[in-house]
Amino acid sequence: MHFENKVAVITGGGSGIGRAVALALAKLGTNIVIADKDDTRLKAIRQEIENIGRRVLTVHCDVSKTADVENLAAQTLGTMGTVDILMNNAGIGVYGKFENMGITDYELVLGINLLGVIRGVMAFLPHMLKKGSGYIINTASRVGIDGGLEPYPLSKYAVLGYSERLYMYARPKGIMVSVLCPGVVKTNLFSDSPYAGTQKEKAEYQQITAKLFTAPDVLNPDEVARLVIDHINERKFFILTPGNERMVNEALNKGRDIQKLEKYLQDNFKDPGPEPPK
Repeated sequence: MHFENKVAVITGGGSGIGRAVALALAKLGTNIVIADKDDTRLKAIRQEIENIGRRVLTVHCDVSKTADVENLAAQTLGTMGTVDILMNNAGIGVYGKFENMGITDYELVLGINLLGVIRGVMAFLPHMLKKGSGYIINTASRVGIDGGLEPYPLSKYAVLGYSERLYMYARPKGIMVSVLCPGVVKTNLFSDSPYAGTQKEKAEYQQITAKLFTAPDVLNPDEVARLVIDHINERKFFILTPGNERMVNEALNKGRDIQKLEKYLQDNFKDPGPEPPK
């Protein structure tokens, strides 16, 4: 894909992976729309992208609210005129023991991680269908390959399944879909997410996560951003970061053959070809 003068919309773009992808795309000549509910982070990323010399629009947006996402789409199309890349990246977790999780924890996480993705697709897909081109990237997780009972892995497993079906629907219509399944990345996800349990348990958990970030296979957001750019160019469905082998092998052993699924998607829902001339 030629990134020069394209328009990318990134939710949760004020920090972490979203911020890194936004800056990487801006350096390639892409104009950027950042959606986030943290206004301080929005102000900072706006300045960074302006310093690169690209057009930038920042929109306060809580993806758990349909009206916010619809406003994001309206402002994007009203200001930029189009959207070429949509990255549904906003996410949150609730951490702790499964038995400590309540229904409100599931409502919080699914409302952002899963329904936030769906809201983003519903808001921007009609425009992409109308022009016959576009690229959608949904952020899942390495744990989304295998799933789990807790809100976070459950939500990411659902995002992966939703993305598969979206790929089948959208690719023959000229729109590519990828799903990002990163391993552990040095972001503020853990610190921004609530903990279900006692203060003592939370303190112990924080010690564990602090050690987790020192592991040799932990990535920084800039490394993930480079992978995302590479996969956009290669037009692959799965964006898997290094270190995912164990999770992928577990999925294979349980009947979810990632490699066969990738081949099935490529064989049956072929690339529609080059983007139409403007």
